[in-house]
Amino acid sequence: MKPTLMKTALAAALLLAPVPAFAQAAAGAVPNAFDKPAQSGTAQARPAPAPTGAAQAPDIARSEEALRAVIAAAQGTGFDYSDFTAGLGAQIRQQEAQVIPLIKGFGAIKTVQYVRQEGEAQMFKVTFDNQVTEWMIGFDAEDKIAALLFRPAES
Repeated sequence: MKPTLMKTALAAALLLAPVPAFAQAAAGAVPNAFDKPAQSGTAQARPAPAPTGAAQAPDIARSEEALRAVIAAAQGTGFDYSDFTAGLGAQIRQQEAQVIPLIKGFGAIKTVQYVRQEGEAQMFKVTFDNQVTEWMIGFDAEDKIAALLFRPAES
């Protein structure tokens, strides 16, 4: 595995994984954060509407807008914690020193492409200058970001 890819996988696991997963990651068994989003300790994301034409578009558009804002903040002055649920914000704060340099290292965003709904979250493929990634984002009933995961894109 390339060093950049390994760092990305580690950061993806760390971004929303519970604290015990950090110990696993440090030991070399990097958990896949996408497989266990409910363990993030955050509030449940609000259900997305059934995929029926125009009814789905606003949620996808809102998710993409929020995702772009999160990435821009990470590559700029830092995360705006008012966008996150309290639990998710606390988890991200603990990992900010590792995650922000990693996201900055991805380079500029080239494309953001909607992939599919994953449970109660939306998945996007984000292509940067230096990395291709997959991101999942979900919201709680108050429209706060309750789930945020990223990993290297699967081939």
